Amino acid sequence: MKFRGTDNKSSVSYAVLSNTIVLVLVGLFLLLFLHINAITNILKEKINVIVELNGDVSRSSIDKLKTTVQANEMVVENSVEFIPNTEAYKVMKGALQTETSGLGNPFKDVIVYNIKSEYYSDENLKKIAEEIKRNPIVDEVFYENILIDNIKSNLKKASLGILILAIIFIVLSVIIMYNTLNLSFYADRFEIKTMEIIGARDSFIRQPYIKLAGKVAFRSFLISSLIILVILGGTWQYIDGMQDVIKWYFVGMVIAVLFIFAITITIIATIRIVNKYLSKEIGDMYQ
Repeated sequence: MKFRGTDNKSSVSYAVLSNTIVLVLVGLFLLLFLHINAITNILKEKINVIVELNGDVSRSSIDKLKTTVQANEMVVENSVEFIPNTEAYKVMKGALQTETSGLGNPFKDVIVYNIKSEYYSDENLKKIAEEIKRNPIVDEVFYENILIDNIKSNLKKASLGILILAIIFIVLSVIIMYNTLNLSFYADRFEIKTMEIIGARDSFIRQPYIKLAGKVAFRSFLISSLIILVILGGTWQYIDGMQDVIKWYFVGMVIAVLFIFAITITIIATIRIVNKYLSKEIGDMYQ
């Protein structure tokens, strides 16, 4: 006996396409959730701490201060940079787009540096600032307290929001995958019931559908994984800074989760659908 649902290529293709879309979206949601901390850490290390210097400071004193700051274990390697007041004046003059020749140069020489993400806290920023301010050539140290609080607050909100969305989306994904398979196997409902009537065991009746479900799940997994890898590869290649954000071990974890998710949900849904038709009376098959 042939199974129309299993031989219907368009029905199987629709199931593969639908499941692939679901798996791609679930995978991207999971990747975004797992990479939130990495993205936030990158942002933390891009925030400049500004050391404003006194006037008429020798170059040797500036170099000595740079070496001292860079030697601190909490400072990002090679992030210490000296910016003379003339360079700051040129930048601000272009940004203001107004005539400033009569005002002179109001800026001072500064040294900027960045803090490693694992040390980025208000307490550590104050500690380093106090050490630097002991140097007689330093006038003041500036950093953004509000920005630290905003990063923490936004991280919590984003993590919670994405987690809620991911849970909702996974539930919707299960419903979509179940309904897609139900539609694919609908054409075989009479064959399923006929085999039960002639004495075939339930496990024997379910077997070809479970095999088909496994094929659908595996094809969907392969295509969705390829799409996700292409998206990540393009992002890694063409967007600056993404090389530091994307963690490939997270990508491997997500792909493994997608494989388990696809196989498990598809096979469980298939068993439930076939059991549903086995439990129905012949008259109910027309509904």
